[in-house]
Amino acid sequence: MMRKIFVIGLVSLVLAVSFAADSTAQGISGAYCLKIPPGARANGMGQSYVALTDDALSLWWNPAGMSMVEGSAVDLMHSQLVPGLASDVFFEYIGGVRNIGGGITIGAAIQYLTYGEWEATNTSGDVLGIASSYEVSPVIGGSVKLMDNLSIGMNFKFVYISLAPAWAAPEGKEGKGHSVAVDLGGIWRTPEFDILGLFDFVEIPFFDIPWFDGIPGIELPEYNVRRLSLAMCLSNFGPSVTYVDSDQAAPLPRTVRAGFSYTPYFDELVELRFVGDIERELIIVDVSNIYHVGSEFVYANLFAIRAGYVYDDDGAIKAPTYGLGFIFNDRIRIDYASVPQSIELGRVHRWSLGVSF
Repeated sequence: MMRKIFVIGLVSLVLAVSFAADSTAQGISGAYCLKIPPGARANGMGQSYVALTDDALSLWWNPAGMSMVEGSAVDLMHSQLVPGLASDVFFEYIGGVRNIGGGITIGAAIQYLTYGEWEATNTSGDVLGIASSYEVSPVIGGSVKLMDNLSIGMNFKFVYISLAPAWAAPEGKEGKGHSVAVDLGGIWRTPEFDILGLFDFVEIPFFDIPWFDGIPGIELPEYNVRRLSLAMCLSNFGPSVTYVDSDQAAPLPRTVRAGFSYTPYFDELVELRFVGDIERELIIVDVSNIYHVGSEFVYANLFAIRAGYVYDDDGAIKAPTYGLGFIFNDRIRIDYASVPQSIELGRVHRWSLGVSF
């Protein structure tokens, strides 16, 4: 009964907020804190994580991934955004999830982006004082396993943006705004299947070729596909952020992301996986898809090597990502990633810490 109530509430809430959103808005989105992907592991794999997420980062990437957590998990990330230009512009993420049983997992997170301090002046150039700008977004969410291999999840978030205090704004009004939004996601872990499933075998005649000892044909084994997950997530669906007045409103970065995660080889010592995402922002009609691909090699569940690529034509980002991960006692993960930004900003370093218990 509890699971049924959760599903009904999830669908009702996402529909209500989506219809309330300003669906006709076009232009540059606001609330940049909602666009920065957390987690050095995800960033190292080309920022492709929608189908792989299995930790407290799920609250950003895909809330359905919370169902993969067996007990509890906490994840943190710190990243300076423009280290060569300003040391006080950075992004912070902290999130935690807990499996409460019955196929239900709940979680909460907070995202914080500070633009640092800046000098406010009037039209005559006189210094009025030092002001600061920031964005913050607390998030709560939950996921439910509908079946062993199918999960859905939802987040509800509040967004608060403070760009300028009243004394520093030209209009004499505070440059601040707020909004609410929801995310809705799903992950399907496909059953094992084979790529030659339409045939019991494939026979190729070789007849008198010596290496087959005169056997007139060979039987090709079926190739089994296991550990393949497919996922989709709709993010940041909610009304636009209004600052001074309705003419100065900015839509949230409403985004759809779909992807896969596939582990073609795994044993007691080695894991090799590949991931890929397609991302599209929905507030602009004429916008290109963003493509993310990546891979991860894990050895003895002690360390990981990661690499990926981001292709964002509109954002002028076409560059590789790479990273490392270190795992301690199967519970603590320290991850590092080097990530490209637009050409004028260069690359950034991201560190994150994850704990499961």
